[in-house]
Amino acid sequence: MARLVIKSLQDGLRVFDITTERVLVGRGDDVDLLLPNISVSRHHAQLIVGQSGVAIEDLNSSNGTLINGKRVSTRTPLTSGDEISMGKFTLVFMGNGPEDRFYDGRYLEYMVKYEPSAPRFEDSTFAMSPDQLRKLQEDVHTMRNAKLVLAKNKSRYWHPEDRPLTFGGGGMVEVEAMFSSGVLAEIVWDGARHVVTKKAYLTKILVNDEPVSSRVLRRGDRVRIGSTTFIYELSDS
Repeated sequence: MARLVIKSLQDGLRVFDITTERVLVGRGDDVDLLLPNISVSRHHAQLIVGQSGVAIEDLNSSNGTLINGKRVSTRTPLTSGDEISMGKFTLVFMGNGPEDRFYDGRYLEYMVKYEPSAPRFEDSTFAMSPDQLRKLQEDVHTMRNAKLVLAKNKSRYWHPEDRPLTFGGGGMVEVEAMFSSGVLAEIVWDGARHVVTKKAYLTKILVNDEPVSSRVLRRGDRVRIGSTTFIYELSDS
């Protein structure tokens, strides 16, 4: 199933599943994908799903539709990773191949579904002490900004965030190992830290060259699963 990742400064990343052969996009009441802003036409564009893939067609919108910064006026095929601009909104098209399960290192299945009309609820941070609030902010920063970088190709990385990130032939991230089927290891968030845990008896998990069965990860740790090495990084921003 192809998807759109909708980027927002306010809400972060949200995902929209393309489940029908035609998806009408705009700010009108009758659209399939609602983009509620005056910069978007009521019927702005449509996505068409065919045997050869997914294409987008602008519907004579006022501000136009751009793909990777270039305005399009005719039906145009989409390639995974294409950035679509409609008014103030940026949508990223993701195909349905195995390599399209992640966007910016984040697993699409774990992303919040895009629901622009969903109600917002206030949290209870007002009841926390300043120290408790500071600790919560630090933990959230670690959880959101930590990433596991492939040592041999640092342009590839994955964000563990707050749900399990699994490794191996039966997991989310492939690794090189003699026995690579199934899930070999996973990284989970324990509420304050990321922890790597061995899941397969015959596969070695090393952190900084020391064999482990379970270990809290710290900035700069080198994690080796089978013969694939990752670096656990945490940005300051």
